[in-house]
Amino acid sequence: MTTHDLAHRSARRTAAGALLAALAWPAVAQTPNPSFALIGHIEQLQLDQPGNALSGGKVRVKGVEVTLPRNLLLTMPGQYLTLNDLFRGPHPGTAPALAPVRPQSGLALADTPAPRVPFEINVIGNIVNGEYIAAVARIFQVELGIGAGFVRAIDLAKGELLVGARPEAGESPAAKAARDAAAARVRLNDPEGAYGKRNADKFGGGASPLDDRFSVDPDNPPVVALTGFPMCIPRSAADPQCPASNRAPAPDATRFTCGPTRAEASSPAHPGCNPALKAPVLVGDYVSYAGNLVPQPGMPGRFFIGAHALGVQAGIYTSPGANPAHVYIEEGLMGMLGQPFPGVDQEETSRFRTVGFTTDPSRSVDVFLVDVAPDGSTRERRLSTLAPEQAGQIGRVRITLPSKANFLAVTREMRLRVAGQPEGRSEYTAPIAEYIYPEPTRFGQRGAAFALPVPVENFCVLAKGGEPLATLGRSGGPALGPLDPYPNSGHPTAQPRADGSPSCPL
Repeated sequence: MTTHDLAHRSARRTAAGALLAALAWPAVAQTPNPSFALIGHIEQLQLDQPGNALSGGKVRVKGVEVTLPRNLLLTMPGQYLTLNDLFRGPHPGTAPALAPVRPQSGLALADTPAPRVPFEINVIGNIVNGEYIAAVARIFQVELGIGAGFVRAIDLAKGELLVGARPEAGESPAAKAARDAAAARVRLNDPEGAYGKRNADKFGGGASPLDDRFSVDPDNPPVVALTGFPMCIPRSAADPQCPASNRAPAPDATRFTCGPTRAEASSPAHPGCNPALKAPVLVGDYVSYAGNLVPQPGMPGRFFIGAHALGVQAGIYTSPGANPAHVYIEEGLMGMLGQPFPGVDQEETSRFRTVGFTTDPSRSVDVFLVDVAPDGSTRERRLSTLAPEQAGQIGRVRITLPSKANFLAVTREMRLRVAGQPEGRSEYTAPIAEYIYPEPTRFGQRGAAFALPVPVENFCVLAKGGEPLATLGRSGGPALGPLDPYPNSGHPTAQPRADGSPSCPL
């Protein structure tokens, strides 16, 4: 689950984006159902069947009650969760040792007690027979909440960064104290200790106030240098998993090549660096972070940041051809197409766009969509192979595929991988951050004077199901079925691919 520009990583923008092109697909005699896009505080949240791992429920947002259908996966900052998982509380556990389901999630304003800081949901779907039914939903504390500054100090015992004004040599004690008091305190929300101390080890033996539901992604690093090289906060003064030797000495600490051969002219080689290990965050680094405000234990009225993403303003590369190289996804956008309805003028697109980075600009990067078949199997669908930029932001990869092409079916995730590497190595997988669905080309037209439907039928895994439940470490669990109730667009079947073959099932 989740960037260099953390506004892209943390903010899952509304799916009602600007559309570019109209495609002429054969229409069928169906009536469109209006769509909706809601972003706001979670006012109420209920779970229908506490004993059912795939249960649906209801959420109230912006005053509107929305049905969260059975089999819906909620996108969190660093993972997917079911609604049932949300009701296991801030420490839901890991299968098979899951916490019991609670009467309240603790995320809704109507809960008792209400959360100290409200939580937000971003939800899109269709209105079917008067019922708002969700198709895609994402939950954050603050969707666009970003912080930034210089690392003034690192508390190894707490795994905490003090982030604020640049630390200056010769600061007077009074100036230092004032600037420290004005700075943010940032701790990674890292239950497994993938990028530093585990949450359980940061509070002197006390209970962790961090909410594990909003944790970092342990598999696809959200704690990175801007080139995508994984970073860490040292667990001790000599942390073998986060070695000081993985940062070049000054003046090259913020731009260098991790390896014996420089990746490009302005990134000197640092032979003592091991690309298989993360690089430590240092005092003086400029960082951007996203996460939750968390009440400071024993300090009423004070908060720290429980970060699920941390971007370090550093350009760390790897030697040409050396493994592992690292890649990172900053942005992923996908058009859902959508068959026209009779008498309705609309524009739709399958435009696909991604921006990413690689630490090895000498090697190409493959771009994939990740399909899930009704039998639960996954398949990579390669869209393109990109050559990293060799000037400007060296190592950047980006592409916008044509809006009039057909990239069905719609998927939940995309992936970048260094070309020639086997699946599972030198790759990065992330949710699609934005979906674009049809818009009318004539406002207020008769029979469609509303937001046109989300073409859920083109999103095979939502329409057909089959994906195995793998949240909270589950394996061999029940398969997710189709969304139930189904947020029907009005079309009974998925749109065909460009060659006329059905896009669903895969």
